[in-house]
Amino acid sequence: MVVLITGSSSGIGETVARRLLKDGHCVSLMARRADLLESIIRDMDPDSEGRALAVPGDVASWDACRDAASQTVSAFGRLDGLVNAAGTWVEEPLIEASPGDIQRFVDTDVSGAILVTRACLPHLKASGSGRLIHLNGLQGFIRQRPPVLYAAVESAVRGLTESLRWEAADYGVHVGLISLGAVANTQAPTPAVTSLSDDGGRVSLSRDEVADAVIFMLSRAKGVNVDEIILTPLNRKP
Repeated sequence: MVVLITGSSSGIGETVARRLLKDGHCVSLMARRADLLESIIRDMDPDSEGRALAVPGDVASWDACRDAASQTVSAFGRLDGLVNAAGTWVEEPLIEASPGDIQRFVDTDVSGAILVTRACLPHLKASGSGRLIHLNGLQGFIRQRPPVLYAAVESAVRGLTESLRWEAADYGVHVGLISLGAVANTQAPTPAVTSLSDDGGRVSLSRDEVADAVIFMLSRAKGVNVDEIILTPLNRKP
């Protein structure tokens, strides 16, 4: 497979890229920091086998999304998958959030999801069995409580994938959504289970556990669509 992964300079996106490369696939890494992407690729591909490509850019920019998709196809001959792991966060409640932070959140998580999807769709269609995966949060369908901005952007991404699934089926592109509970993004890909727990109950997922779900969705047979995976820590006390 040839897969473009956004948000791949750290966290889940980086972990997915490393796992796919280790499994023999070709990957393009998209994020805003070119120097960080190049450093990750040198570490991932020390023998310079040429199966990893840095395509720096901001998903909120149409030009950057278009260029990332076209550079991937130029380098590897095709594009089989898009994994959109790009995302940001606004901590404050809506009444306190600054307009600039709100705009940045929407630009990355909503506009970015739409733009990178639009840029990749023609190439995924051309591959004959392309797959498009968006990573999302539980607030996309559990909207009874704050944070309000998180619920708003994740609901928009859910709407995008659920509607696109029907449209893209007409030209053979598979569309999936992975909705996540809490993820230990700043820890090792597979940390000790105790570090993912609180008083014995699991409260966080590891990055490798999320990558397992992504790879499962990517690896289904042509014509088999996994509409959604909901992945959460059990949070059960012993």
